[in-house]
Amino acid sequence: MIEIALRFGWLAQSIVLVSTVVLVIYIITSENWNTQSNTYRKETPNEAIKKYVLDFNSKKELDESFQLPIMVLNNGKKDIHKKISTFIDYEGLKKTGWEYSFVNSMDTIAELNNTAIVQLNFSRLNKFEEKYLRANAFFTLIKEDRKWLISSIIIDKDVPMGI
Repeated sequence: MIEIALRFGWLAQSIVLVSTVVLVIYIITSENWNTQSNTYRKETPNEAIKKYVLDFNSKKELDESFQLPIMVLNNGKKDIHKKISTFIDYEGLKKTGWEYSFVNSMDTIAELNNTAIVQLNFSRLNKFEEKYLRANAFFTLIKEDRKWLISSIIIDKDVPMGI
């Protein structure tokens, strides 16, 4: 009787040990360790612009990237936009040959507590992967609730936005 109890005791301990190891491995492999809670995560201005470019290329709604109204200086022409739809039109962009935009370089020019300026050098590519436009854009960002939002854009040449 004691032998049976000892045998099952060892078996029960082994099952618990193996189950624990499997559970720990599952937690480690399923957890995304690159993300942090929004409470402690500090977004950078560059990350905000990267997200904007990814959303732009995916033709997503861009309202969450901007602090409206937004001022756009495009080749010396100043416009104030209260809605993104008066600034960017994906169907109009497609007519110019645009398939997606490519970031050549990005630098934070200045970053204060709640204001930043990011310079973005980008190219536009067509469906044949050919670059047909290269330009610089300077984004002024402001921080609201720990999130960087685009407040104004200065573009160095006449870059069509589809409008």
